[in-house]
Amino acid sequence: MISDVGASSFQGMSRDLALRRLGAHQQVAEAVMRDYPVLPVKFGTILPDQASVRGMLTQGAAPLAAALDQLAGARQTEVVLLWELPKVFAAIGAEPEIAALKAQIASRSTEATFEERVAFGQAVQAGLSRHRAALREQVIAQLGDLARDLVINPTMDDGMAVNLALLIDQAHAGELDQRLQQLDAALGGQYQIRCVGPLPPYSFATAAAQAFTFDTIDAARRRLGLGGAATAGEIKHAYRTLAALAHPDHSVRGGDAEEHMAALTQAYKLLCQYADNQAMRQPGDNLPCRFDHDDVARTLLISISRQGDAQEPSQ
Repeated sequence: MISDVGASSFQGMSRDLALRRLGAHQQVAEAVMRDYPVLPVKFGTILPDQASVRGMLTQGAAPLAAALDQLAGARQTEVVLLWELPKVFAAIGAEPEIAALKAQIASRSTEATFEERVAFGQAVQAGLSRHRAALREQVIAQLGDLARDLVINPTMDDGMAVNLALLIDQAHAGELDQRLQQLDAALGGQYQIRCVGPLPPYSFATAAAQAFTFDTIDAARRRLGLGGAATAGEIKHAYRTLAALAHPDHSVRGGDAEEHMAALTQAYKLLCQYADNQAMRQPGDNLPCRFDHDDVARTLLISISRQGDAQEPSQ
């Protein structure tokens, strides 16, 4: 599913307009997923024309199809637990160690108890983290076996205790309500439980694509001393050879040794990404990666990420 966006830039867009566009993007994805499995694309992904879209589907056919197959028959559901902070802080304050710290600073001046107050604040924050972790494990124990996959999302503020994304098979969707009721009973009704879904599986597989620019690829190629084409092995060999000479512990460059080493590593990572994605476009056994204008223009940077996963190329 694609649409024309004209020459608008998402980076310079106002927050209100961006939220409206994001809402429309979400509505389309949710409408399509009623009848088809959906591999969501990162909001703001823009390619120059329909030929580039076809190029993405051709170049990334294998990984895109594999991700889509993994998502078939499943939907994302988000479960959030909210707690009342005064009650949580009261429970933390009753812990012996924290109660003792509080007693030490209660009758003394602020100036005289600065270090104790810092320690008290750190202990309370640590207690909040412990309570949150214990509650999260209890929720996962209650719901985890229903999910094909699970992602622990960051909490937005101290009032949010747990924030989970669950990838649930449609066959098990009806059981989720029952499990949530059991969870609420087990927690004594002390928390607000919010369940949002079904949603497109953004947390588990989000595709993105963007064009490489010739100038950046050419600059990286020249920094590693490569010619007009190179295999993945040759790219790695060039990087390791230059890195051994440029390492700050051995380099004779002086003050800019670290900066030079960082630039080499950045160039290497970029060329690894380029080589991997060009290999998608021209499958073969260790074929050379080409760096001319036309090949750079035809190669797209395609990624499929799971929330929280590192997307660094191996070295």
